[in-house]
Amino acid sequence: MSTARRVYFYLVTGITLGIFAAGVGQLLSLIFDVTIKGPAQVGGIAFNQQQFSLGLAMTIIGGPLWFMFWWAIQHRVTGNQEEIGAGMRKFYLNLILLVTALTGLTTFGGFLTWLIAGVRLEAFSAGGLAAFVVAGIVWYYHWRVSETEGDPSPAAKTLRRWYVYYLSAFGLVWLATGPVLLINSAVVSLPIVGTIVRGQFWNGTSQTSVVWIVLGGLTWYFHWSRMGRGDFDSVLRQVYFYLLAIFGAAIAALVALTVTIYQIFIWIVGGVTASAGQHFQFLGWAIPTILVGVAIWAYHRSLAQEEAASTNERWLSPQRIHFYLMSFLGLGTLVSGLITIFGLFLGFIISGASTQIATAPGWWRGQLSLSLSLLLVGTLMWLYYWSRILQRAVAGGVAESRSRSRRIYLYVIVGVSIVALAASLVNIVYQLLNGLLQSTSGLDVLRYSKWSLQALIVAAPLLWYHWQITRADQKSGAEAAAVHKNVTFLAGAQMEAVISRIEDKLGYKIRVLHKVEQEGYPIPVLSDEELAVLTDGIQSAPSTKVLLVAMGGRILVMPYMEK
Repeated sequence: MSTARRVYFYLVTGITLGIFAAGVGQLLSLIFDVTIKGPAQVGGIAFNQQQFSLGLAMTIIGGPLWFMFWWAIQHRVTGNQEEIGAGMRKFYLNLILLVTALTGLTTFGGFLTWLIAGVRLEAFSAGGLAAFVVAGIVWYYHWRVSETEGDPSPAAKTLRRWYVYYLSAFGLVWLATGPVLLINSAVVSLPIVGTIVRGQFWNGTSQTSVVWIVLGGLTWYFHWSRMGRGDFDSVLRQVYFYLLAIFGAAIAALVALTVTIYQIFIWIVGGVTASAGQHFQFLGWAIPTILVGVAIWAYHRSLAQEEAASTNERWLSPQRIHFYLMSFLGLGTLVSGLITIFGLFLGFIISGASTQIATAPGWWRGQLSLSLSLLLVGTLMWLYYWSRILQRAVAGGVAESRSRSRRIYLYVIVGVSIVALAASLVNIVYQLLNGLLQSTSGLDVLRYSKWSLQALIVAAPLLWYHWQITRADQKSGAEAAAVHKNVTFLAGAQMEAVISRIEDKLGYKIRVLHKVEQEGYPIPVLSDEELAVLTDGIQSAPSTKVLLVAMGGRILVMPYMEK
């Protein structure tokens, strides 16, 4: 089947399936409404007749059309591995699975909330229950079709992974958010200092939280532990690990931690007028957010390290991106804290030297608390991740220095620092010249250039430090074009990990010839030092063509020339 024909058939099949499902949903909704609420509570006989007519018409038209097109597709697919593994087919199946799964989860969540809330007839949603039933049936049917066929092509595996990891992330977000909302609902409902802060505990928020914990946990477990089990050789899995689960959980925990420290500091310095119970009410969501974020971070971090130790080194790229993102986040938090605290010092100078500038009593308390919390969190976070980055740079040598993540990180910081310095200097010089021409006081010049001075004080050492690192990388050959030699590796079929390490160290791909081996043929195990010697031998070979031969647990480097 041609690509255009596939697009046509699957597009029409998807549209007719939607019409058919919507029609069945209309009929089921009417049945649920009439059965549970009664005809008098639904909307009247005329409304019921209209809904029945619309649902029946969509079912009668959409059902046969969907069956006809789907039968035609299945007829061509039966016994045809090319059609089974076609990207368009797998895209269609996984799209249906994704849409119906999300629809079923949200609608069933509403139904469960209604059940645990007390089964109030006026709050019953027949449409939601009908949508869940239809979505569940459609999902199960297409899931069985997909599971029976498997994923015989790389495109099929990739599309399945998008579905698996998207639903895993969706379930994880629900599972993580539920406990936070539930604990917060309990805390704000407690008698604090003789008063009730907010309503009753068993309210809409707590009910929804329980539903999210149950459905989110089941969704995450099914897709992550069952469908994603053993999928180590996947870039999407690493993206899920480092950029979503680990990075996302870390951000949530750090934001909550920063807010907690800020609120504690501002309480200590006397910057609040509310009672202790009212002020520290935020701990109801902040503490569980920190605990849940740390738990998710630790679990995925531990699992990612386990899998990285047993898979190819090419999958360490997402880990590298994660390190630099977290370092950038920590550095940004640290810089914000430094700018804020320098602004506080300048504010003291300006307010102390001028009698004309009115300042509110205790103006400094909020600024001091904010700067200390940002400095504490940002410093610890940046030092941790930056130290890990420095260790990787030492161990990885030129290959690590040439990594795209490192180059982007350094040049972004250098570029932002230069722009901040230039803008700050422009404003400072402008204020000085303007003050001289208008004979304004030096205090006014200082006041109008306050933010520029703060940025200048912070950006200057930031630029100097990262520029030194950039220059050191350049001198080591990080930006020099690597000499790509024509490397052919005569290797065994089970040496993918070794090949990936060599390619990662060289910085380019090599040609691989798989030789027929006898049982028990030893696979070379290279330490970091042996790998460095091997790649140095390749790069320093007196020929542009190099043959690598795995023999007796060793890898021989054999330069050659063709006549």
